[in-house]
Amino acid sequence: MSTQNKDLFYGDTGARITDGVKGVFTPEIWTTQLLDDLEDNLILGNNKFTNRSYEGEFHKGGDTIRIPHFRWTDDDGNDIVNDYGMVKAYGKVGNRDHAQLEYMRMTVQKGSSFHLEIDSVDQLFTQPGVDKLSDLIRKRARIQAETIERTLATTLMYATQGLDYNSVEADAVPAAKLEGGAVELLDPVLKDQGDQVADGAVYGAVVDMVTQLDINNAPADRVIAVSPHVYRALLKDPQFIDAQRYGGTPVIPNGHIGSVLGVPILVSNTLGNHDRNKSPLIRNLTSDLNKLDMAAFATDAISLVMPFAEMKAYEPEESFTHAIKSRMFYDAKVIRPEQVIAVKSFEKPTTKVTK
Repeated sequence: MSTQNKDLFYGDTGARITDGVKGVFTPEIWTTQLLDDLEDNLILGNNKFTNRSYEGEFHKGGDTIRIPHFRWTDDDGNDIVNDYGMVKAYGKVGNRDHAQLEYMRMTVQKGSSFHLEIDSVDQLFTQPGVDKLSDLIRKRARIQAETIERTLATTLMYATQGLDYNSVEADAVPAAKLEGGAVELLDPVLKDQGDQVADGAVYGAVVDMVTQLDINNAPADRVIAVSPHVYRALLKDPQFIDAQRYGGTPVIPNGHIGSVLGVPILVSNTLGNHDRNKSPLIRNLTSDLNKLDMAAFATDAISLVMPFAEMKAYEPEESFTHAIKSRMFYDAKVIRPEQVIAVKSFEKPTTKVTK
């Protein structure tokens, strides 16, 4: 028996085929692996850039949980923490201030699921070392990450209209107003002839977004997400090509922008107005955020929760296969809209067709 990949389902050359998944497939281990692969594929939803804290128990889709956050002002608009000025000798300090923890309601009513099966004979005649189940689960993690990214993109798109996408199920149009008001939406600067990004427009938009976040007193931990079109404009910008003038690293050797004005830059293809080559090897996903090209936000401004995930293995009676079914619940919400700034699309859509 081959010992290569011995801990993987169907990881050997076939000696274990008749045993199926019995004693080999452990749902808890594979669920953890799925979640790890999912986190590796998240960009907008990366746990470094979204708020993952919540309170409450989740039992079924549609349950409400609570997102805790500290208030700066009370119901009358007065500061929670005050500066009472200088205290002279034998003087008395002002009133004692108290932290006020507030909870924002969040509904979890979006989710994802998958159903896979592998036939013993199919795996038996597969080249040794090629584990079809592992490949299917890796692909599933990538697809699930894309679904969550689109949920975040749609949440942000509706937030610029002052609407709360968290209030409805997936693909429904929300009517509920977003608590805290709409996310501010800036207009990009285009050339007079229309479609191309004006010289320095992207950098100018970054300056405007960072300035507005400073005015709104947003925390210093921030990130800027850009579409591939905007990233291309940054790579072509002479200021970044010759970044050594500013003590930085030129982008030509490694194509890495890094950060602008001290804010990390992420590239997400759920942003921007674009399509992809139509090919069996490429998933053709048109962006849900086709009206937005950039978004800057504090790292706790958007909440993403994934309170429940499970995976089970079974053997269908009518076939000689081993199957796996899995489901996951998640949802997103803009909880601090004043700490999010978005920019409208710079360009019109471009579509390429591969014959």
